[in-house]
Amino acid sequence: MWVKMEKYKINSLPEKPGVYIFKNIGGEVIYVGKAKNLRRRVRSYFQGGRKDVKTEQLAENVKDLDFIVTKTELEAFILENTLIKEHKPKYNIMLKDDKSYPFIKIAMKEKYPGVYITRNTKDKKSIYFGPFFSGDAKRVVAMLYRVFKIRQCTLDLSGRPLKRPCIYYDTGVCSAPCVQFISEENYMKTVKAVKAFLNGNYRDLKQKLTLEMLAFSEEKNFEKAAQTRDTIKAVEEIMKEQKVVVASEKNTDVFGYLYKNEAYYFGVFNIRAGRVVSKTISVFEDMPKEAQPLSVFINQYYSRNMAVPDEVILPAGAAQESVLNEVVFKPRGIKALYVKRNGLLKLVNDNLLERETTDERIREQKGKVKKEFLIQMEALQQGLKLARLPKVIEGIDISHSSGQNMVGSLVVFNNGEPDKSNYRRYKIKTVTQVDDFAAVTEVVIRRYGKMKEQGLWFPDLILIDGGIGQVNSAKRALETLALEIPVIGLAKQNEEVFRPYKNEPVKIGIKAQFLLMRLRDEAHRFAVKFQTELSSKKLKQSVFDEIPYIGEKTRYRIYNEFKDRADLLEAVEKNEERAKFLNEKQKTAIKKILGTKHI
Repeated sequence: MWVKMEKYKINSLPEKPGVYIFKNIGGEVIYVGKAKNLRRRVRSYFQGGRKDVKTEQLAENVKDLDFIVTKTELEAFILENTLIKEHKPKYNIMLKDDKSYPFIKIAMKEKYPGVYITRNTKDKKSIYFGPFFSGDAKRVVAMLYRVFKIRQCTLDLSGRPLKRPCIYYDTGVCSAPCVQFISEENYMKTVKAVKAFLNGNYRDLKQKLTLEMLAFSEEKNFEKAAQTRDTIKAVEEIMKEQKVVVASEKNTDVFGYLYKNEAYYFGVFNIRAGRVVSKTISVFEDMPKEAQPLSVFINQYYSRNMAVPDEVILPAGAAQESVLNEVVFKPRGIKALYVKRNGLLKLVNDNLLERETTDERIREQKGKVKKEFLIQMEALQQGLKLARLPKVIEGIDISHSSGQNMVGSLVVFNNGEPDKSNYRRYKIKTVTQVDDFAAVTEVVIRRYGKMKEQGLWFPDLILIDGGIGQVNSAKRALETLALEIPVIGLAKQNEEVFRPYKNEPVKIGIKAQFLLMRLRDEAHRFAVKFQTELSSKKLKQSVFDEIPYIGEKTRYRIYNEFKDRADLLEAVEKNEERAKFLNEKQKTAIKKILGTKHI
């Protein structure tokens, strides 16, 4: 045990504030922590007594430690966060950039800040609002362009103005700062209004739009009045969807957390002018329990330059209050409320509990599915009398279209589930006519010959879509490579399983048969998809390439208008309405080329 071997290291630690760094046997940093008293805190990991599973795992993996003494607990907090970002330790909470949901970004570093949808929040000179569901973000941004005419292009406007505005100005969704149709001062007022809207101030915007609509109506400009009315409806829809939780104009962020099944769930609700405008739930699995887990999370959250609220609400005792106030809240002008009970806090915690319950149900369902897959694999092993459990099975199928575009597919099931990263597809190169046996031989030699050459692990079983002929071809190909990999075939007619060189099918039981049918059907689906792609590509490449004056846009118009070449030629010769988009040169060329061919 490490505790006995290196006990002197613990006892020699100073009884001062600082940061401790745990390393594994390879010298990799696996955990960084802070402490008021380094010796006492580190000792707690290795003393007897009941600990959660992940803390015990962490302690067992620690083979060396390092430490840095600081003057105060505040310095330790800042240093801990810096080291976590640098080393990204396995057992630390590390708030990653949220690539799952989009944010709305205002690029404040630009002379005329633009508004964009992004999943990357690393730019410190920009302000981010969100996260949103993908469709919601697109809808909100489209409305911002229409109402505020804020720029959406990424041109560098720091130099001289352009000669003319682009299509965004022409379509009425940009105020054209690129040609200085709006002053920098007025543009920044627009940016301020956009920020206010994204912070939940919908009332002012709705009032402004209503006045505009009435003005357009009085001017009898009914088209613009109708457009403004539609914009008001869009604003109202957003207001409806964002639940009113408090009768307050303040902007508030509410934080909560839950620790269960060695996982931390952190929740943030962004409340703007009394409405929940967005929420984030971040999950960190396989984590040891920490004394004040919210401290690191909140510090990382605001370090991403999120839109700053007036106040935050968080549970008392879940974070280092004095440290957070000094490092995070005071520099940003945020008022912090540490509460034991609160309606908003309960809203966050209820959502965290629901998320954890949902995750638990998913885990249970996955566990049942994995158990069923294991039963199927065991039945297959028993039915085929295999030496080991067929955890990795590869399925091969051949597909063609009337003898053309012959292809092979190879799919992989790992523990009963598709492993799509290892799927492969093959254009058959050595077979010039319809010959499934020869095509199977080619795929087997190409696949397993390459694996042998590269020293890769072979599958536990190979399944061929077909009967005894296809299986024998695969077996002979494996013998040519001097490989002993179990191979079977599944014939479609009666779902019978065949071994090489044996005409009688093998009885394997319904559970094992079901696993093979799933694998065979997936291989067939993958092969047909590839064959269809090739056929479509060949059609598009061959039918019109030899006809002059037919460009790409015209070609795709033809694909959409006509069933086949005969239908196209007939329409051109009869000068039908649907062929009017073709000019005389194109029609003459089509009649000349297609009229001389057998269609």
